Amino acid sequence: MSSARPPSPPRSSPGTTSRRARLQLWWRNFLPSAAHVNGLELARMVVGAMVVLWLTGLASQTWGQHDHTPWLFAAMGASALLLIGTPSSPMAQPWPVIGGSLLSALAGWVAVLVFPDPLLAAAVAVGLAIMVMVVLRCLHPPGAALAMWMAIQGWHDVSILLNPVALNLVVLVLLATAYNRMTGKRYPAPQHSQKPQAVQPSRASSAHIEGGDLDEALARFNGVLDVSRADLEALLQGASQAAFKRTLGNVRCEDVMSHPVHATRPESSIKDAWSLMQQHRVKALPVVDAAQRVVGIITATDLLNHALTATPAALSSKLKHWVLRKKDAGQLVGDLMTAEVSQVGSYDRMVDLIAVFSRAKLHHVPVVNQQGKLVGIISQTDLMREMAAALSLPRDDA
Repeated sequence: MSSARPPSPPRSSPGTTSRRARLQLWWRNFLPSAAHVNGLELARMVVGAMVVLWLTGLASQTWGQHDHTPWLFAAMGASALLLIGTPSSPMAQPWPVIGGSLLSALAGWVAVLVFPDPLLAAAVAVGLAIMVMVVLRCLHPPGAALAMWMAIQGWHDVSILLNPVALNLVVLVLLATAYNRMTGKRYPAPQHSQKPQAVQPSRASSAHIEGGDLDEALARFNGVLDVSRADLEALLQGASQAAFKRTLGNVRCEDVMSHPVHATRPESSIKDAWSLMQQHRVKALPVVDAAQRVVGIITATDLLNHALTATPAALSSKLKHWVLRKKDAGQLVGDLMTAEVSQVGSYDRMVDLIAVFSRAKLHHVPVVNQQGKLVGIISQTDLMREMAAALSLPRDDA
């Protein structure tokens, strides 16, 4: 009597698995991201924020008003974090810090004058501050907090914008500038990419990202990025170079070369070399000795150039007429070949081959093995085909 077969567990449909994966990915967005700050940089940030805030407070106590106005605003703590922790951020540059904060404080003051209700005034102040900062390109998040604080406190005296608000901001920026430079950080950070004529394309990358490409990408993004344009361009260039090396760095010449390769000998006739080119539809023939070592190369261009100077016949028939003439029938490949020929090893990297082609303006390069014997040939077409496949650029269907 056969035993009962246990029921198989229910299988999840592809749709259920896909929804579960999307849910897990969505939930991970609420979790902390991996930090990329080492202990030394963390110490620099902590010490810097404490020092600049302490000195800013001392300066405000010394030069500020001594009535009921505060001598240091809470929003300055957030500004100090941006100035010291992210000195390359567009939101941490002098114009956003000073201009964005002052304009936001002004928005809070205007909201207090127009709306008596503190809650409504605070909401309007934040919205007005955001609008002004975005329009004037001085977005600084602590500025919104400063605008709301002004509205909630109900400040009617406009002099507070100069002292202590402006005093806090100017001293904070000056101290942060000095501290960042002392600790090896460039501040103010460049927010504009180099001029197109000053940017040299990287030899490690096949596609150089120019300013116009970045402008088009930013226009499609249509949002606020907390990274400078110069840093963004540098990151994209670095990523492009890394991807290029990753995809092409392990490709060897033996993976790209055409083989078996058709070759000729120095003692072969020009007529035989031309017939070999026509038969196999190739434009170049490596010239080898009896040991299969490359001693030269002859191309269809070599034959054509010689034919043009050898006979006055019509252009369409010059080459054929020349190679078939009896008086040239005894001319050998060794008389016309290029003896100084660049060659690469079969185990050489393809990225190194790019320099060989560009430096000598070659169209064909023979490939030899470790014994120096001919094993293949690489043309510019072979190289470009492999580069295009490795880059795998996405299509723009927009």
